[in-house]
Amino acid sequence: MSVLSGIFLLGAAAIAAPILFHLIRRTPKARYEFSSLMFLQPSPPRLTRRSRLDQWLLLLLRSLVILLLAFAFMRPFFRTSTNLSPDDVPQRHVAILVDQSASMRRADLWQQAIAQANQVLGDLETSDEVSLYAFDETLTPLVTAEETSQIDRSQRRDLVRERLKEVSPTWSASNLGAALVGVAERLSADDDLRQMSAKLQIVLISDMQTGSQIDRLQTSQWPESVRVDVRAITPEDDSNARVRLVEAKEETAEAASAPRVRVRNTSHSDSEQFEVVWRLGDKDASRPVSFYVPPGESLVLDVPYDPGTPSPNQLHLSGDGRGMDFDNTFYVVPPIQEQVSIAYFGSDTADDPEGMLFYLSRAFDETASRKVEVQTVDADTAINWNDVAGTTPRLVIIAQTPSEDQRNLLDAYLNRGGQAVVVLQSDDMVNDLGAWLGDVSVASGEEEEASSTESYAMLGQIDFQHPLFTPFAAARYNDFTTIRFWQHRRVRLADESTTEVIARFEDDTPAIWSLPRGEGQLYVMSAGWSRKDSQLALSTKFLPLLSRWLELADRQKLASHSYFVNQSVPLPAASGEKTIQIPSGNTLQLTEDATTFDDTTEPGTYVLRQGGKELPFAVNLADAESDTAPLALDRLEQFGIPLGMAATHTQQLAELRQLQDRELENHQKVWKWLVVSVLMLLAVETFLAARRSHVPTQDLGEAQ
Repeated sequence: MSVLSGIFLLGAAAIAAPILFHLIRRTPKARYEFSSLMFLQPSPPRLTRRSRLDQWLLLLLRSLVILLLAFAFMRPFFRTSTNLSPDDVPQRHVAILVDQSASMRRADLWQQAIAQANQVLGDLETSDEVSLYAFDETLTPLVTAEETSQIDRSQRRDLVRERLKEVSPTWSASNLGAALVGVAERLSADDDLRQMSAKLQIVLISDMQTGSQIDRLQTSQWPESVRVDVRAITPEDDSNARVRLVEAKEETAEAASAPRVRVRNTSHSDSEQFEVVWRLGDKDASRPVSFYVPPGESLVLDVPYDPGTPSPNQLHLSGDGRGMDFDNTFYVVPPIQEQVSIAYFGSDTADDPEGMLFYLSRAFDETASRKVEVQTVDADTAINWNDVAGTTPRLVIIAQTPSEDQRNLLDAYLNRGGQAVVVLQSDDMVNDLGAWLGDVSVASGEEEEASSTESYAMLGQIDFQHPLFTPFAAARYNDFTTIRFWQHRRVRLADESTTEVIARFEDDTPAIWSLPRGEGQLYVMSAGWSRKDSQLALSTKFLPLLSRWLELADRQKLASHSYFVNQSVPLPAASGEKTIQIPSGNTLQLTEDATTFDDTTEPGTYVLRQGGKELPFAVNLADAESDTAPLALDRLEQFGIPLGMAATHTQQLAELRQLQDRELENHQKVWKWLVVSVLMLLAVETFLAARRSHVPTQDLGEAQ
């Protein structure tokens, strides 16, 4: 016989009560009064060694009632011979998911993570399936169910321990949402494939920082069968701050010596006082600047360095928690002033406000990173552009008809990858260069008369997807309606399939178009920026448009000098041998047709070498990875993720056995017969107690 609730056996201790009561002697019912004792205080009998048990039958009945009642509350039943087997309950598949993002480099977090993973392995039962994953920005399967399907389960645990030793934190950001969804989908797919209906469990070992990306959880349906047990680990002192350089817009050479630096402190930090210093390699290149930043706030200050010394290449922060230096260095590329030349084909002078050269020569101020020089070329000037000598201009602007020899040299320049902009100043220029520009002609008389009544024209259609106008695609920059064109050449393109019209006027005539010439690009404008043609030179779009042409013309220039870890770096389109020196000092050989560099796996300064030039660029840690404040676990529950540990195989068997026992007990209901027995015993005990308590009193007469 078995019972459901053995705890009620403690109720049997209540049999001590009737035994105690039987040991206590009562005052005799027959009373004899003595005159000599009538003034004394009566006292009840005490329990002494001389006390003896009497009324054994009543004591036995009362004790038996208590025992039977306690046994009834235990809900006894007769167990059948049916035994449960391990196959009666589903197995459990535990996937250990370890965070290996850059924030796990803090203090002893990685050692804690490995210890937690080994503890999970030690708590597994022999029937549990186990797999191992690591994640940063991407999910990395280390040990999968498919890989270990042919080996013993104990060997799988040894394999997981060996793979754990091979893993280490990276410099990548943390994409927690994608990792959780990826593991959950793998577990569900594997369970559906094998049709096991297993208990699916993810054990997440992470520092659970706020900077972890969880956006993927918003767009994915979480499988109901997968539970997540979060093992959050934290360092003893998790105060953390980060330092960043505030990017300035075209700083002047005078202001470049005092760059502005931002220090941001995390919301849970205990530190408030920090110092920032410029460094060149391992040596300080400036005096430290103190920052007082309260938790959750940021502060921007000037951190100057001596302009007479070599430019530093990194910012260093100190003052946050112990072991929090993983994000204390911010790498920069020292500014190097680039000499840029623009060749201008035209007869006007730089001091003539009616001409285009007047505005072109004043468009570009000298900055710390660029100095632009405009070279004038007239019809009689012989062109001698030599790539080796560095005399080739970055951009060519043609405002008059070049000679035949000059056109031939321009063709060679374009075929080598040059960029030229032809500004049609008159109808005669259209007729002279029509064939060279791809069969362009002046519009017919009827079309010209139809639009001659307009006092000005505006741009009606602009292709903001074209690289030339991409910087203007945002809503705050794409308004060109304030630019009026007083006159423009109404032209017709013979074959628009070979050209790409970038912008049109309201009368649908082309305003700006381009056509390829060898490896280069030739742009054509049907109106210029002189005062008689338009307001373009006086608008806020003029300088960005010219700067964009310079950027597109620089085939040896990187799109940016600052990137984040694992961010793809677009490479210049120049041909030839390409190598990249990584921060560790090693050199990677790239293919000549490589268009991107994707191995930005660590922060530091990289150097691209191609075409005899060195192009440095900096790679830094993602900003979100420095936001180390703890992430609230209820954020996961908001996405429908059930938290907690799934029942083990042993626990499931125990629960199933308990369920069967309850069904047996509910069917047999032995407790009812025990209650009936208790009632019968109580009736017998009441009858016997009543008879034994009835003692006749003898009448002895009155006292004399």
